[in-house]
Amino acid sequence: MKDNAKCFIKIGKGIYEEITYEELEKRRKIINSYREKKFIYIHGMLLELSKKEYEDYYTEIERNRYCKKILQKLQVVSIDELNTDEDMDDKQVIADISKNIEIEIERKMEIEQLRKALLELDNDEYQLIKELFFNEKTVREYARIRGIPFTTIQSRKDKIIEKLRKILKF
Repeated sequence: MKDNAKCFIKIGKGIYEEITYEELEKRRKIINSYREKKFIYIHGMLLELSKKEYEDYYTEIERNRYCKKILQKLQVVSIDELNTDEDMDDKQVIADISKNIEIEIERKMEIEQLRKALLELDNDEYQLIKELFFNEKTVREYARIRGIPFTTIQSRKDKIIEKLRKILKF
């Protein structure tokens, strides 16, 4: 990183001090607390975050990577990609009558809508849905693991499903 790159150090709630990267490195050598500070790189600058914000930021990045991997496994293809396929210009496509392509496309579109809806959940909501529906844990198992009463988990699950219904407009 360039020595004159901007770094924003949190000095209060919503208040930052702007220093250079060179100054940050000097402070890290002299002041122990600066060695523990967490930063994210944005547009050539460093921005200090709290430990929780930092963890949430990287959790979201990992969640997005996971979603992209799932999409690759599902082999989702956009309509735009189909329209720009030069290999198919002068060739006839033979339909596979054993598969109903409309149903498959509709299913993939629904999966894409669900993926986008899941991204709108906060981390706790997403974790609960992931454990119950993707990792196939029962509500009782999840409640036991989390040390939370079964009825609380059941209630949260119902609220999250209702939230997803609203997002998906079912």
